[in-house]
Parts: sequence; C-alpha cells; structure tokens
Amino acid sequence: MTDRTVCTKTFPLNNGRSMPAVGLGTWQGGVGTKDAEALEASIIDALRSGYRLIDTAQSYGVEAVVGRAIRNSGVPRSEITVVTKFWANWHHDPAASLQVSLDALDIDYVDVFLMHWPFATTPAPEMRPLRKNESPTIVETWKLMEKLVGPRCRAIGVSNFTQKTLEEIMAEATVVPAVNQIELHAMNPNLKLVPYCQSKGIHVMGWSTMGGSGADNPILTHELFKGIAQKHGCSTGVVSLSWAVQRGVTVIPKSSSKARIEENIKLVTLDDEDMAKMNDAQNTVKRFRIADHITRLWMEMDGKPTLQGWTRVDFGWEDEQGNWLT
Repeated sequence: MTDRTVCTKTFPLNNGRSMPAVGLGTWQGGVGTKDAEALEASIIDALRSGYRLIDTAQSYGVEAVVGRAIRNSGVPRSEITVVTKFWANWHHDPAASLQVSLDALDIDYVDVFLMHWPFATTPAPEMRPLRKNESPTIVETWKLMEKLVGPRCRAIGVSNFTQKTLEEIMAEATVVPAVNQIELHAMNPNLKLVPYCQSKGIHVMGWSTMGGSGADNPILTHELFKGIAQKHGCSTGVVSLSWAVQRGVTVIPKSSSKARIEENIKLVTLDDEDMAKMNDAQNTVKRFRIADHITRLWMEMDGKPTLQGWTRVDFGWEDEQGNWLT
C-alpha cells in the first residue's frame, strides 16, 4: 500500500467560505438503537481521523445522532462543516424546516442547507406528490430559502438539480446556490453538469461516488477500476473518490468500518490516462443512474413512470428521445 496522507484539500464556496474535499455521509438503512450507536461511533472516528465535513438529511432520520456525535467528538464545532437537507413536504415552509433540523441536531447553525430534491409534496401528514408546475414550485421554494441565509444558516443550496432545474431558479434568484449535491460516479459522471455548475460558481458535491451498494456495482469488480487501483496501491473506492475530487467535486463516502473511514480520506493522484478511462467508463463499461432504482420513490402518474410526480424530462436528466443531458 502506497503511503498516503489525510486529504485536507478544500474548495471555495461562493459565500466566501470553503468546503472540505472529503466528508462523511450518514445515510443508512436502519435507525434502531444499535444502528444509531454504530453511526455515532463512525462519525466520531471520522472526525478524529481528520474529516471536517458531515453530510446528513432530515429524511435519513439521524440528525440527532449526528449532532450528538459532533458534541462527543472533541472537535470544535467551528472546525466542522455540517450539511443537511429538507424533504419535499417542507417546500412550502423551509424556515420551519430549518428549525426542525437545528432542533434535531441541537446546534446553533448549519453550514449548508439544501433542498433535497426538486420535487415537492403537500405538507405532512398527507404528503401528496405534486407535479412539476404545481405550487410550491422550485422557484417559489428557492425564494423562501433565500430569506434563511444568516447566522443560523450560513449557505443554501440544492440537491439532485440539473442544468435545466438550475436555470429555472437562477432566472429569478438573488442568491446563487452555494452547492448542488448530485449522484456522481463513473457510470453517471455528469461530464456536462459539473463544469456547468462550476461556471456558475456552484460547488458540486457527489453522492454514491463509489457506485452504490448493489452487488452489480462494476466499480468494485470491473478490471478497468481494479487495474487503476492496483497501479496506485489502493482500493477501487479510493480511485473513484480521487477521480471526483480531481474534477473539483466534494465526496461524502459512507462507511461503518474505522479502517475504511481512515482509508477513504487518503486519496491518490490519478494521471491523465487514468482520468480519461474513468470519464469514458460510462461508454466502455456500463451506464446507469442509481436514482432510477429508488423504488420507494417511483410511481405512475398521468400514465407515466415518475419520481414523486416528476419525469426524467422534468428533472432535465434526459430529453424526450431518452438522450442523457447531464
């Protein structure tokens, strides 16, 4: 194994602050007592290993665990970037949603507050999925979010947005999103969307950069990725994380293993050939979108498959002919 040091690289945000290149994701399938204890331990391990970014969301059901881990880590709150996201049922009132997160986290402020998805639902308990142009629209929600920027919410941003949806809010925005958090891995590299965001001063965070947890994830098994990993004396996961960071993207790998947590923040430098192979893997290996397989969110509406009321065209993922746009 090649000697590697903890990655302390940061990227500038458009509000004058910065964001670490590597953080810890906190999504997990279970939220029972043992799951919570394991998550708290993993966050503390990460912070003590040099991580300074924790990503979470209201829908993960773990904000209270995240806040407790931060307090128990011994790392000053001022050194940690905390990102959280509000769910679709709060699009009508992001201010109330911010208070929900602050109460759950039990911290004085969040560093970045994100609209988790462009789609909206009616408020709880009904939570009926709304079509794209039903109120509150993403523009209406963004205008409400702009009022939140201040001592309790240092920056605002979006998640799972494309060129299409970003352009819709940017046409009326007075605050440019600081962050766009998107699905990003070699099978869905977003070779157009990432530079688009960067040209607008929007920093990109990637989720599932290791390709997801499925058994058919080629990043873990395909010879292309294994060959690059062997060349650099690291795991295929570290190759994937390094590829994204070299493109200017923040990554937030999730792991419950202390050894893996420590490994994931020690990146390698890929050469031009490695980067080209990774960028082209969507053509030479496989192309897929993890979001297409989040079965609990997909439903039929108006005779079409939709993700909570939105089609792939609505999102800006594809055109009417099915060509990928990001």
